[in-house]
Amino acid sequence: MSFTVLLTSTGGTLSAQVIRWLRASRRHRIRVVAVDARDTAVGRHFADAFHRVPMGDDPRYVARIGEIIRQEKVDLILPCSDEEALALADQRAAVETESCQLACAPAEMLRLMSDKNQCYTYLRKHGVATPDWACAHSRSALEAAVAEFAERGEFALKPMRSRGNRDIYVIRRDEGEVEKSLSGRELHMGLDTFRRQYLPALAERLPFMVMERLLPPAYDVDVLSWQGVPLRIVPRRRLNTEGVPFLGNVIVGSAELVELGQRIAGIVGLSWLYDFDIMTSRSGTPAVLELNPRPSGSFAASVAAGIPLLDDLVSLAKGEALPATMLPEEKLILPYTALEAIP
Repeated sequence: MSFTVLLTSTGGTLSAQVIRWLRASRRHRIRVVAVDARDTAVGRHFADAFHRVPMGDDPRYVARIGEIIRQEKVDLILPCSDEEALALADQRAAVETESCQLACAPAEMLRLMSDKNQCYTYLRKHGVATPDWACAHSRSALEAAVAEFAERGEFALKPMRSRGNRDIYVIRRDEGEVEKSLSGRELHMGLDTFRRQYLPALAERLPFMVMERLLPPAYDVDVLSWQGVPLRIVPRRRLNTEGVPFLGNVIVGSAELVELGQRIAGIVGLSWLYDFDIMTSRSGTPAVLELNPRPSGSFAASVAAGIPLLDDLVSLAKGEALPATMLPEEKLILPYTALEAIP
């Protein structure tokens, strides 16, 4: 009998590969239902079934997912965007039944992970390194925080809640003009340029976080755990610091990063699969940049390296023990463009 997985946000560049791996599983017989807010999502052409849904923050979203669960007899829902994970967790009773499980933590924990101020405070309380930061809820607080962090050198400013490294400003103590990062999601500039061209407008969009800028190397750490017990920890060093666009990873066997992932999974008490963004402090030690309330958009890199995270998710849903596996060290994973003829 097949096991049906509902996968959300299937318009990403790696969605087709994730769906193909699920359907080709040798451990389970898996049927994939793909959903997305766009009819053009590439995942629709590789799944067993496809449904268009509202955006995750649309009030109609959860009810539509509930209809699809009943129609397709879904066994497991894997939300792959922040908004969808939060919406589904908030109305868990509407989608999770005896026959269908939602692969994400309780809503209150997802909200903590999504709110950087709460998340950093919680992690610091438990001895986990984060950047130094200040929260600005007024223009005067924003100006004071900018002045304070400018004295330390380079710093960053970002919304209290953000997704995919969007709306980030990196400010230096020089006269530099505005430069876009590789992804275009970060703006880099000198302090005077920031104060003159951007600070007045940002003061109308509060709250913001002003924070120490962490340094490369940057890592995505895929963390699969069950009731706070870590089961798979896969650190991936990004080939480009932002990770967007996805240019590839190197799987690293860092005991320090593995131990950090294990500690956080236990502290937060997580079940299912998540992505921790880790960068490097000026002292050279790892520090948490973000705990994402869903899997990484590039967790397929870990699967390509031989870590069976997709099979493992289904095994957890079935109550099965996971087989032993070794973390491949220094394995380079690269994306490339491929073509597929769709009947």
